[in-house]
Amino acid sequence: MFGDILMKLRKQKKLTQEDLASALGVARTTYSSYEQNRRMPDAEIQNKIADFFDVSLDFLHGRQEKDHDGLAFFDYDGLDEKDMAKIEGYIEALRQQKKEAERFNKMSDK
Repeated sequence: MFGDILMKLRKQKKLTQEDLASALGVARTTYSSYEQNRRMPDAEIQNKIADFFDVSLDFLHGRQEKDHDGLAFFDYDGLDEKDMAKIEGYIEALRQQKKEAERFNKMSDK
């Protein structure tokens, strides 16, 4: 579970195993074993991973299905950059709609 989530997060950021291993200060083979669920990183490395991706440890361990923004974890496999840009555009449009609705509600409460 941990390794599967780690791999998806890495791929979302379009990073190689070497990139992430370097950022964490571990060998690529060590990092690879994390993604393959053959080894579990120690607490220090787990914290570095959570900080790097800005997610909680619960999220990394599959105990929470949503990230810190409350968005469900989404599998981006098979999508290209154009698809990703569309998804990000939809998310931003929804955030703007929510902000406008909140402003409207505040004005109508007065």
